[in-house]
Amino acid sequence: MKKLRFLLSLTNDDNDYQIEQTSAARHAAQKLGVDLEIVYANNEGIVQSQQLLSSIQSRTVPLPDAILFEPAGSSAHPHVAHAAAAAGIGVALLNHDANYIAELRRLFSVPVFSTTSNHEDIGRIQGQQLSALLPRAETFSTSRAPPKVWPPNNATLACSKPNPRPCNCAS
Repeated sequence: MKKLRFLLSLTNDDNDYQIEQTSAARHAAQKLGVDLEIVYANNEGIVQSQQLLSSIQSRTVPLPDAILFEPAGSSAHPHVAHAAAAAGIGVALLNHDANYIAELRRLFSVPVFSTTSNHEDIGRIQGQQLSALLPRAETFSTSRAPPKVWPPNNATLACSKPNPRPCNCAS
């Protein structure tokens, strides 16, 4: 049986979360007996797009069976995902959602999916936790990343919703 090849593109290699993702991916690849190449985009969406397209369009090395990527920047790289699927390469979008997933599934017979967190549930849980930790507080303040960096809207709204003991969440 052919040994599967995967290309994993992460945003960077200099924070604890990305370092742990790298370690977990290497461990899983070794356990499953698949080849894994990991590239880092240095937090640059254009660099990431170029790295992925270079691998997808390569004529000198075997194509990956799938690409897995956590988008660097605000783009989920629809053109990259389309090029991969058109070339018969599976696409896994990590920690992000994209409206092109259903279309690629309809057009191509390769695995295409995304994984993401339920930000509304996260916000609701955070609001409950803050209410429990600050039982006398009527208002508390939160901070969030800019929308281009992290999709916080649902989490912030859920945090603001009434919890067992109503409080105000100002971000």
